[in-house]
Amino acid sequence: MAQNPVKVGSRSRLRRAAEAQVSMPSRAAEPKGESDALRLLHELEVHRIELEMQNEELRHAQHELEDSRDRYWALYDEAPVGYLTLDAGGYILEANLTAAAMLGLERGSMIGLPLASFMTPADAQVFERHRQAVFRR
Repeated sequence: MAQNPVKVGSRSRLRRAAEAQVSMPSRAAEPKGESDALRLLHELEVHRIELEMQNEELRHAQHELEDSRDRYWALYDEAPVGYLTLDAGGYILEANLTAAAMLGLERGSMIGLPLASFMTPADAQVFERHRQAVFRR
């Protein structure tokens, strides 16, 4: 079964809040018949409200993550120093505007190029040894 993204501690809080929104009180042990149907209806209503509350929390968390991502990207992209994000092979995955300006290229044209192609052969060898050492650890 899939894990619920809502924190375990918040489930009981959500349950209590959902119970409070349901006008019919829960009945513990009642005879079969109409009362069982009412209890089942109550449980279904509580679960529906819990799901609505969980969805609202997830929407809020998603909004916060998007805001955080946007702030990070603005810091990365507009930093006064050049930043490159490389894959394990030393190829450029991302570049900020400063790095593109420093190398005299459009940012999009740098993606997928090996960083070593911007170095002297001697520096490229040093970089390659360092990159290999990093990924051995």
